[in-house]
Amino acid sequence: MKTVLYRTLVTEFYRQNTGFFLVIVMLGFGIIRSDDHVAVFQYAMTSPSILLYYFAAWTLYALKIIGFVRQQFRHPAYRFLHHFRLISTPQRVISWLTITISLLLPILAYAFWMSLYAIQNQQWMAIISLILFFAAISLLALLIFERTLRQSDTEAKVRTFAQNWPLPYPLFFIQFLLRKHAILVLVTKFFSGALLLGVCLLYPTDDYDERLLAIGLLLGSLIHLGLTTEHYTFEHEYLLFVRNLPLSFGKRFTAHALQMLLIFIPEIILLFRYLPDTVSFLFVGKAFVFISGIQIAALHRVYQHDKSLEKLSAYGLWGFIVGLLLIMFHVDLAILGGFLWVYAAWINAYKYYQSEFQFD
Repeated sequence: MKTVLYRTLVTEFYRQNTGFFLVIVMLGFGIIRSDDHVAVFQYAMTSPSILLYYFAAWTLYALKIIGFVRQQFRHPAYRFLHHFRLISTPQRVISWLTITISLLLPILAYAFWMSLYAIQNQQWMAIISLILFFAAISLLALLIFERTLRQSDTEAKVRTFAQNWPLPYPLFFIQFLLRKHAILVLVTKFFSGALLLGVCLLYPTDDYDERLLAIGLLLGSLIHLGLTTEHYTFEHEYLLFVRNLPLSFGKRFTAHALQMLLIFIPEIILLFRYLPDTVSFLFVGKAFVFISGIQIAALHRVYQHDKSLEKLSAYGLWGFIVGLLLIMFHVDLAILGGFLWVYAAWINAYKYYQSEFQFD
Protein backbone atom coordinates (compact mmCIF):
# COMPACT_ATOMS: atom_id res chain seq x y z
CA MET A 1 0.00 0.00 0.00
CA LYS A 2 2.85 2.39 0.79
CA THR A 3 4.43 1.82 -2.61
CA VAL A 4 1.10 2.37 -4.35
CA LEU A 5 0.53 5.55 -2.35
CA TYR A 6 3.99 6.87 -3.24
CA ARG A 7 3.59 6.17 -6.94
CA THR A 8 0.07 7.59 -7.03
CA LEU A 9 0.95 10.82 -5.24
CA VAL A 10 4.66 11.59 -5.59
CA THR A 11 5.47 10.05 -8.97
CA GLU A 12 2.21 11.29 -10.48
CA PHE A 13 2.76 14.82 -9.13
CA TYR A 14 6.15 15.17 -10.78
CA ARG A 15 4.87 13.57 -13.99
CA GLN A 16 1.95 15.95 -14.30
CA ASN A 17 4.08 18.99 -13.44
CA THR A 18 7.03 18.28 -15.70
CA GLY A 19 6.32 21.38 -17.77
CA PHE A 20 6.03 23.54 -14.65
CA PHE A 21 9.43 22.43 -13.36
CA LEU A 22 11.03 22.84 -16.80
CA VAL A 23 9.87 26.45 -16.93
CA ILE A 24 11.06 27.12 -13.37
CA VAL A 25 14.48 25.60 -14.14
CA MET A 26 14.79 27.60 -17.37
CA LEU A 27 13.75 30.78 -15.60
CA GLY A 28 15.70 30.26 -12.39
CA PHE A 29 18.93 28.79 -13.75
CA GLY A 30 18.88 29.32 -17.52
CA ILE A 31 18.63 33.11 -17.30
CA ILE A 32 19.79 33.90 -13.76
CA ARG A 33 23.34 32.84 -12.94
CA SER A 34 24.14 30.80 -9.86
CA ASP A 35 26.27 33.67 -8.53
CA ASP A 36 23.18 35.91 -8.65
CA HIS A 37 21.21 33.33 -6.67
CA VAL A 38 23.93 33.24 -4.04
CA ALA A 39 24.09 37.03 -3.83
CA VAL A 40 20.32 37.34 -3.41
CA PHE A 41 19.83 34.70 -0.76
CA GLN A 42 22.93 35.80 1.16
CA TYR A 43 21.32 39.21 1.37
CA ALA A 44 18.02 37.56 2.35
CA MET A 45 19.77 35.78 5.22
CA THR A 46 20.70 39.16 6.70
CA SER A 47 17.29 40.73 6.06
CA PRO A 48 14.19 39.00 7.50
CA SER A 49 11.88 41.08 5.29
CA ILE A 50 13.54 39.70 2.14
CA LEU A 51 13.56 36.17 3.54
CA LEU A 52 9.79 36.42 3.85
CA TYR A 53 9.55 36.57 0.04
CA TYR A 54 11.22 33.15 -0.13
CA PHE A 55 8.79 31.86 2.49
CA ALA A 56 5.83 33.25 0.51
CA ALA A 57 6.93 31.52 -2.71
CA TRP A 58 7.59 28.24 -0.88
CA THR A 59 4.20 28.47 0.83
CA LEU A 60 2.51 28.71 -2.57
CA TYR A 61 4.39 25.61 -3.69
CA ALA A 62 3.30 23.82 -0.51
CA LEU A 63 -0.30 24.79 -1.23
CA LYS A 64 0.14 23.39 -4.72
CA ILE A 65 1.17 19.95 -3.46
CA ILE A 66 -1.57 19.97 -0.81
CA GLY A 67 -4.15 20.74 -3.46
CA PHE A 68 -2.80 17.96 -5.67
CA VAL A 69 -3.03 15.35 -2.92
CA ARG A 70 -6.58 16.42 -2.04
CA GLN A 71 -7.52 16.22 -5.71
CA GLN A 72 -6.10 12.70 -6.03
CA PHE A 73 -8.08 11.44 -3.05
CA ARG A 74 -11.30 12.91 -4.42
CA HIS A 75 -10.82 11.56 -7.94
CA PRO A 76 -13.07 8.56 -8.69
CA ALA A 77 -10.18 6.66 -10.29
CA TYR A 78 -8.21 6.72 -7.01
CA ARG A 79 -10.85 5.60 -4.55
CA PHE A 80 -8.61 2.71 -3.57
CA LEU A 81 -6.45 5.24 -1.69
CA HIS A 82 -9.20 5.44 0.95
CA HIS A 83 -8.01 2.05 2.25
CA PHE A 84 -4.91 3.82 3.57
CA ARG A 85 -7.00 4.45 6.71
CA LEU A 86 -6.63 0.78 7.60
CA ILE A 87 -2.92 1.25 8.31
CA SER A 88 -2.01 2.00 11.93
CA THR A 89 -1.64 5.64 12.89
CA PRO A 90 2.16 5.61 13.56
CA GLN A 91 2.88 3.94 10.23
CA ARG A 92 0.48 6.29 8.48
CA VAL A 93 2.19 9.35 9.99
CA ILE A 94 5.60 8.09 8.85
CA SER A 95 4.22 7.50 5.35
CA TRP A 96 2.71 11.00 5.25
CA LEU A 97 6.03 12.55 6.33
CA THR A 98 7.90 10.58 3.67
CA ILE A 99 5.45 11.69 0.99
CA THR A 100 5.52 15.31 2.19
CA ILE A 101 9.33 15.47 2.16
CA SER A 102 9.40 13.87 -1.29
CA LEU A 103 6.94 16.44 -2.65
CA LEU A 104 8.81 19.33 -0.99
CA LEU A 105 12.16 18.08 -2.26
CA PRO A 106 12.76 20.87 -4.87
CA ILE A 107 12.42 23.69 -2.34
CA LEU A 108 14.17 21.65 0.36
CA ALA A 109 17.18 21.27 -1.93
CA TYR A 110 17.23 25.03 -2.58
CA ALA A 111 16.92 25.76 1.14
CA PHE A 112 19.79 23.35 1.83
CA TRP A 113 21.89 25.26 -0.70
CA MET A 114 21.07 28.48 1.15
CA SER A 115 21.95 26.87 4.49
CA LEU A 116 25.44 25.91 3.34
CA TYR A 117 26.31 29.58 2.82
CA ALA A 118 24.50 30.57 6.00
CA ILE A 119 26.66 28.11 7.99
CA GLN A 120 29.81 29.58 6.46
CA ASN A 121 28.69 33.07 7.50
CA GLN A 122 27.44 31.84 10.91
CA GLN A 123 23.92 33.15 10.27
CA TRP A 124 22.31 30.88 12.85
CA MET A 125 19.05 32.79 13.17
CA ALA A 126 18.41 32.43 9.45
CA ILE A 127 19.07 28.67 9.65
CA ILE A 128 16.69 28.34 12.59
CA SER A 129 14.06 30.28 10.63
CA LEU A 130 14.42 27.88 7.70
CA ILE A 131 14.11 24.84 9.96
CA LEU A 132 11.04 26.21 11.74
CA PHE A 133 9.40 27.16 8.44
CA PHE A 134 9.79 23.73 6.87
CA ALA A 135 8.74 22.03 10.08
CA ALA A 136 5.59 24.17 10.12
CA ILE A 137 4.57 23.53 6.50
CA SER A 138 5.36 19.81 6.85
CA LEU A 139 3.14 19.61 9.93
CA LEU A 140 0.42 21.59 8.17
CA ALA A 141 0.56 19.30 5.14
CA LEU A 142 0.45 16.21 7.34
CA LEU A 143 -2.64 17.47 9.21
CA ILE A 144 -4.45 18.37 5.99
CA PHE A 145 -3.57 15.04 4.37
CA GLU A 146 -4.86 13.15 7.40
CA ARG A 147 -8.06 15.21 7.48
CA THR A 148 -8.56 14.62 3.75
CA LEU A 149 -8.16 10.89 4.28
CA ARG A 150 -10.67 10.80 7.13
CA GLN A 151 -13.21 12.84 5.15
CA SER A 152 -12.57 11.20 1.78
CA ASP A 153 -16.08 9.76 1.62
CA THR A 154 -17.79 13.01 2.61
CA GLU A 155 -19.60 14.70 -0.22
CA ALA A 156 -18.44 18.26 -0.74
CA LYS A 157 -21.11 20.94 -0.48
CA VAL A 158 -20.92 23.71 -3.03
CA ARG A 159 -22.41 27.01 -2.03
CA THR A 160 -23.05 29.78 -4.48
CA PHE A 161 -25.03 33.00 -4.35
CA ALA A 162 -26.39 32.46 -7.88
CA GLN A 163 -27.52 28.85 -8.01
CA ASN A 164 -30.47 29.68 -10.28
CA TRP A 165 -28.53 31.85 -12.73
CA PRO A 166 -27.57 30.09 -15.97
CA LEU A 167 -23.82 30.06 -16.46
CA PRO A 168 -22.63 31.01 -19.98
CA TYR A 169 -20.74 28.26 -21.77
CA PRO A 170 -17.41 30.19 -21.97
CA LEU A 171 -17.40 30.38 -18.15
CA PHE A 172 -17.71 26.63 -17.59
CA PHE A 173 -13.95 26.06 -17.54
CA ILE A 174 -13.22 29.24 -15.55
CA GLN A 175 -15.65 28.18 -12.82
CA PHE A 176 -14.17 24.68 -12.84
CA LEU A 177 -10.67 26.10 -12.29
CA LEU A 178 -11.69 28.39 -9.46
CA ARG A 179 -13.68 25.69 -7.65
CA LYS A 180 -11.49 22.64 -8.20
CA HIS A 181 -7.99 24.00 -8.85
CA ALA A 182 -7.89 27.34 -7.05
CA ILE A 183 -4.39 26.66 -5.70
CA LEU A 184 -3.07 25.81 -9.17
CA VAL A 185 -4.52 29.07 -10.50
CA LEU A 186 -3.05 31.02 -7.58
CA VAL A 187 0.44 29.54 -8.01
CA THR A 188 0.37 29.99 -11.79
CA LYS A 189 -0.75 33.59 -11.58
CA PHE A 190 1.75 34.38 -8.82
CA PHE A 191 4.74 33.19 -10.82
CA SER A 192 3.45 34.66 -14.06
CA GLY A 193 2.68 38.01 -12.45
CA ALA A 194 5.98 38.14 -10.54
CA LEU A 195 7.89 37.40 -13.73
CA LEU A 196 6.01 40.03 -15.71
CA LEU A 197 6.37 42.61 -12.95
CA GLY A 198 10.10 41.87 -12.72
CA VAL A 199 10.79 42.46 -16.41
CA CYS A 200 8.66 45.63 -16.37
CA LEU A 201 10.65 47.11 -13.49
CA LEU A 202 14.03 45.86 -14.71
CA TYR A 203 16.21 48.50 -16.36
CA PRO A 204 13.50 51.22 -16.68
CA THR A 205 15.77 53.42 -18.82
CA ASP A 206 15.20 55.50 -21.94
CA ASP A 207 16.53 52.68 -24.15
CA TYR A 208 14.36 49.90 -22.71
CA ASP A 209 14.47 46.91 -25.04
CA GLU A 210 10.99 45.52 -25.73
CA ARG A 211 12.55 42.12 -26.39
CA LEU A 212 13.17 41.72 -22.66
CA LEU A 213 9.46 42.24 -22.01
CA ALA A 214 8.60 39.82 -24.83
CA ILE A 215 10.81 37.11 -23.30
CA GLY A 216 9.06 37.62 -19.97
CA LEU A 217 5.70 37.24 -21.70
CA LEU A 218 6.91 34.07 -23.39
CA LEU A 219 7.98 32.49 -20.10
CA GLY A 220 4.84 33.68 -18.31
CA SER A 221 2.60 32.12 -20.94
CA LEU A 222 4.50 28.82 -20.82
CA ILE A 223 3.87 28.67 -17.08
CA HIS A 224 0.17 28.39 -17.98
CA LEU A 225 0.69 25.01 -19.67
CA GLY A 226 -0.52 23.43 -16.44
CA LEU A 227 -3.88 25.14 -17.01
CA THR A 228 -3.85 23.82 -20.58
CA THR A 229 -3.69 20.22 -19.37
CA GLU A 230 -6.53 20.93 -16.94
CA HIS A 231 -8.57 22.42 -19.79
CA TYR A 232 -8.02 19.27 -21.85
CA THR A 233 -8.95 17.03 -18.92
CA PHE A 234 -12.04 19.12 -18.14
CA GLU A 235 -13.37 18.77 -21.68
CA HIS A 236 -12.59 15.04 -21.63
CA GLU A 237 -14.39 14.35 -18.36
CA TYR A 238 -17.32 16.76 -18.45
CA LEU A 239 -17.93 18.14 -21.95
CA LEU A 240 -17.67 15.21 -24.33
CA PHE A 241 -21.35 15.77 -25.17
CA VAL A 242 -20.40 19.09 -26.80
CA ARG A 243 -19.18 17.16 -29.83
CA ASN A 244 -22.72 15.98 -30.44
CA LEU A 245 -24.21 19.47 -30.31
CA PRO A 246 -24.84 21.50 -33.48
CA LEU A 247 -22.25 24.14 -32.57
CA SER A 248 -20.70 26.01 -35.47
CA PHE A 249 -17.01 26.71 -35.75
CA GLY A 250 -17.66 30.35 -34.88
CA LYS A 251 -19.40 29.53 -31.59
CA ARG A 252 -16.78 26.97 -30.54
CA PHE A 253 -13.85 29.22 -31.30
CA THR A 254 -15.48 32.32 -29.81
CA ALA A 255 -15.93 30.43 -26.54
CA HIS A 256 -12.23 29.56 -26.50
CA ALA A 257 -11.29 33.17 -27.31
CA LEU A 258 -13.39 34.47 -24.39
CA GLN A 259 -11.76 31.93 -22.08
CA MET A 260 -8.31 33.17 -23.12
CA LEU A 261 -9.38 36.76 -22.42
CA LEU A 262 -10.59 35.87 -18.92
CA ILE A 263 -7.51 33.77 -18.11
CA PHE A 264 -5.05 36.55 -19.00
CA ILE A 265 -6.89 39.54 -17.54
CA PRO A 266 -4.44 39.75 -14.54
CA GLU A 267 -1.43 39.92 -16.88
CA ILE A 268 -3.06 42.61 -19.02
CA ILE A 269 -3.83 44.71 -15.93
CA LEU A 270 -0.23 44.38 -14.75
CA LEU A 271 1.04 45.47 -18.15
CA PHE A 272 -1.16 48.57 -18.18
CA ARG A 273 -0.08 49.45 -14.64
CA TYR A 274 3.69 48.85 -14.85
CA LEU A 275 4.46 49.23 -18.55
CA PRO A 276 7.78 51.13 -18.95
CA ASP A 277 7.31 54.76 -20.00
CA THR A 278 9.20 54.28 -23.25
CA VAL A 279 6.98 51.37 -24.39
CA SER A 280 3.79 52.18 -26.31
CA PHE A 281 0.40 50.97 -25.03
CA LEU A 282 0.00 49.34 -28.45
CA PHE A 283 2.45 46.77 -27.11
CA VAL A 284 -0.20 45.62 -24.61
CA GLY A 285 -2.52 44.59 -27.44
CA LYS A 286 0.28 42.73 -29.16
CA ALA A 287 1.17 41.05 -25.87
CA PHE A 288 -2.36 39.76 -25.41
CA VAL A 289 -2.46 38.33 -28.93
CA PHE A 290 0.89 36.65 -28.26
CA ILE A 291 0.29 35.09 -24.82
CA SER A 292 -3.28 34.03 -25.58
CA GLY A 293 -2.07 32.60 -28.89
CA ILE A 294 0.42 30.37 -27.08
CA GLN A 295 -2.30 29.12 -24.71
CA ILE A 296 -4.93 28.40 -27.35
CA ALA A 297 -2.39 26.83 -29.73
CA ALA A 298 -1.18 24.52 -26.93
CA LEU A 299 -4.76 23.49 -26.18
CA HIS A 300 -5.50 22.68 -29.81
CA ARG A 301 -2.20 20.85 -30.14
CA VAL A 302 -3.33 18.22 -27.64
CA TYR A 303 -6.61 17.84 -29.51
CA GLN A 304 -4.79 15.94 -32.23
CA HIS A 305 -5.28 12.22 -31.78
CA ASP A 306 -1.61 11.28 -32.14
CA LYS A 307 -0.41 13.52 -29.30
CA SER A 308 -0.41 12.81 -25.57
CA LEU A 309 -0.26 15.03 -22.50
CA GLU A 310 3.34 14.09 -21.69
CA LYS A 311 4.51 15.69 -24.93
CA LEU A 312 3.06 19.07 -24.06
CA SER A 313 6.02 19.90 -21.81
CA ALA A 314 8.41 19.00 -24.64
CA TYR A 315 6.44 21.30 -26.95
CA GLY A 316 6.79 24.02 -24.33
CA LEU A 317 10.57 23.58 -24.21
CA TRP A 318 10.92 23.72 -27.99
CA GLY A 319 8.44 26.58 -28.09
CA PHE A 320 10.61 28.55 -25.70
CA ILE A 321 13.72 27.98 -27.80
CA VAL A 322 12.03 28.87 -31.10
CA GLY A 323 10.15 31.79 -29.56
CA LEU A 324 13.35 33.15 -27.99
CA LEU A 325 15.14 33.07 -31.34
CA LEU A 326 12.27 34.81 -33.13
CA ILE A 327 12.06 37.48 -30.44
CA MET A 328 15.80 38.12 -30.58
CA PHE A 329 15.45 38.64 -34.36
CA HIS A 330 12.79 41.32 -33.73
CA VAL A 331 9.82 39.37 -35.11
CA ASP A 332 6.69 41.30 -34.10
CA LEU A 333 4.65 39.74 -31.29
CA ALA A 334 1.40 40.39 -33.17
CA ILE A 335 2.70 38.32 -36.09
CA LEU A 336 3.77 35.45 -33.80
CA GLY A 337 0.49 35.50 -31.89
CA GLY A 338 -1.56 35.81 -35.08
CA PHE A 339 0.15 32.75 -36.53
CA LEU A 340 -0.67 30.76 -33.37
CA TRP A 341 -4.31 31.87 -33.49
CA VAL A 342 -4.59 30.88 -37.15
CA TYR A 343 -3.09 27.47 -36.32
CA ALA A 344 -5.59 26.94 -33.50
CA ALA A 345 -8.48 28.07 -35.73
CA TRP A 346 -7.42 25.59 -38.43
CA ILE A 347 -7.34 22.72 -35.93
CA ASN A 348 -10.72 23.75 -34.53
CA ALA A 349 -12.32 24.04 -37.96
CA TYR A 350 -10.92 20.97 -39.73
CA LYS A 351 -9.51 18.59 -37.11
CA TYR A 352 -11.73 19.01 -34.05
CA TYR A 353 -14.17 16.21 -34.86
CA GLN A 354 -11.39 13.94 -36.13
CA SER A 355 -9.41 14.11 -32.89
CA GLU A 356 -9.62 11.56 -30.13
CA PHE A 357 -9.33 12.52 -26.51
CA GLN A 358 -6.63 10.68 -24.63
CA PHE A 359 -6.34 10.71 -20.86
CA ASP A 360 -3.94 8.83 -18.61
